[in-house]
Amino acid sequence: MILAGRGLLHITLQMMRDDLPLAGLALARLEAFAPDDRPLLAEALPEVPGQGYRDCVQSACGQLDRLRRFFSVCSRDNPACASAPSLSLTREQLEEIEIWLERAWSECAPFEVEQQRLRDQSHELGQLDKSLAELAGLDLDLGKLRDEHNHLNLLLGLVPTENLRRLERALALSGHLILRESQEKESSRVLIAGPNQPGTEPGEVLKAAGFQPLVIPKPFRSSPEEVRKELDRRRHDLARQEAALQGNMETWLNRNLDRLSEAGAVLEAALPYMDVGGAARCRGPLAAMQGWLPAAALPEARRLLDEHLKHPYFLEQRRPRFDEWLLTPAPPSNHPWLRPFALLVRQYGVPRFGEIDPTLPFATTFALMFGMMFGDLGQGACLVLFGLWQRRRLGSFTRLFVAAGGCSMLFGLLYGSVFGSEELLAPLWMSPLKDPVLLLKVALGWGVVFLCLGSLLAIGNRLLTGNIDGALFDTGGVVHLLLYLALLGGAIGTARDSAWAPAALALALLLLGLLAARLWRHSDAPFGERLLTVLIETFELVSQAIASTLSFLRVAAFSLNHVALSLAVFTLAGMLQGPAHWLMLVLGNLFVMVMEGLIVAIQVLRLEYYEGFSRYFQGDGRPFKPLRLGGGRPAYLPIHHGE
Repeated sequence: MILAGRGLLHITLQMMRDDLPLAGLALARLEAFAPDDRPLLAEALPEVPGQGYRDCVQSACGQLDRLRRFFSVCSRDNPACASAPSLSLTREQLEEIEIWLERAWSECAPFEVEQQRLRDQSHELGQLDKSLAELAGLDLDLGKLRDEHNHLNLLLGLVPTENLRRLERALALSGHLILRESQEKESSRVLIAGPNQPGTEPGEVLKAAGFQPLVIPKPFRSSPEEVRKELDRRRHDLARQEAALQGNMETWLNRNLDRLSEAGAVLEAALPYMDVGGAARCRGPLAAMQGWLPAAALPEARRLLDEHLKHPYFLEQRRPRFDEWLLTPAPPSNHPWLRPFALLVRQYGVPRFGEIDPTLPFATTFALMFGMMFGDLGQGACLVLFGLWQRRRLGSFTRLFVAAGGCSMLFGLLYGSVFGSEELLAPLWMSPLKDPVLLLKVALGWGVVFLCLGSLLAIGNRLLTGNIDGALFDTGGVVHLLLYLALLGGAIGTARDSAWAPAALALALLLLGLLAARLWRHSDAPFGERLLTVLIETFELVSQAIASTLSFLRVAAFSLNHVALSLAVFTLAGMLQGPAHWLMLVLGNLFVMVMEGLIVAIQVLRLEYYEGFSRYFQGDGRPFKPLRLGGGRPAYLPIHHGE
């Protein structure tokens, strides 16, 4: 039996106050120490140190982050990081770095202002280019078109080409005419002139024709060709200014790169101490830090502390007390093969410390149910190969693909299925499509075993935490398990006309009466309401047991569905000849693997979460959050130019 958080120790590290930041750095490098901020040491060590230290680090990190984002370069591969363990991490050193970073940013601030000015100019030139493209082909002084005239009304714009001639006739009625036009396939550019007198405005006519006026920007004061030359000159001058700014930035960065790297390494080392919080306490020159540490990591913790701390220290350790189990975090399962399943478990909730770790039973039943529902030797092998091929992207989830695909291959051998074909390989057990009744029986049997296992885990968890009453009477407890087995035995005996069926049903009625009596005793409602509540809840117990068992019929249903989809693929392929036949087989199997594989995975998770975890897994434990370098924040790290 594997318990969540087994081997976890509560440690108290006593040291000199000056060594607190270095202790935080050492334990962060271990990545296995979770601070305990309960005030267990408040009476002997009333002070919570480091607020000024934290403010200084936070301010310095903010300045460094601004520099990092401004230069848009950041890397963890700087050799300066390796020197972090030897840094003294004193308050004076951090204040010096904070002052230098403030001065560095004040030197870089003009770069940012100039960079923004050049960006605005570049954006303006881009807008002028778009406007000039709309005015191309006009050999006119654009400044004169933009200026107002006392007696002449000039309008420049676009009109749909199909409306051009009708617009020309309509404008003549108001004394206007089209001086110039440039026809395109869909729209035409027109210059309209007319008298600038009240009552002669062609507004309604232009609106009906779909006229869109073109605005001439103020910088356009000559012909489009001259304007184009002026824009090119401005663009060349802008490029020269950008190159000069880039050169100044590179010069500054090269001159200060080593100092930035050192500042990043110091802040990287100092950040873990900020996350210690109330777990560190002190009085005068003495200090202590408390937290949780796996027993297996204790030797490495001592080695790192010996390496980092400047003064002697004392490390006290003990097992978590029973009264603090609910407050004790449980580290996730660290076995490589269980790691992806542990992540799925935590999607439902965090195991309590001291209860049975659900990761191993979850991993086992998940792989078996997936294989049973997706049993195919060839397609399972493809899942394994895909997981291995994409192992860099999948990370730890590669093992999930290998486990699920391996079980699919196993059941493919039992079913005699290879890429949906049941003719290439003789089944070692049965063919789902040829013996669906047996498959349904196996699915129900699997459901019974699964539910009983869940009840046993629930009973074990409650006994481990001292909840005797819950182990006996709560959902999934001893009485519920016996009632479930009695109902199951009675149903099977009745179906087979067995002599022991009445005894099993009598036991079920007795257990129901016992649960009803307990519900009656724990209810304070009036007689009628109490009676109705007891009847409904006892009926719900029976119906829930039946529904949970029948829910596992989906294992058989999706196994049959998998075979049916494969049969459909072969039917379609049989209707084709030559290369099309083989293409249909390949694409059909690919479709089955993707679609059916995704659906089966979702259904397995549904059974695990709602029929398994809901019975024996509370999911309200405390997550184990170890100190890490960087503290889980964005990396305030040395800046590298050119990456």
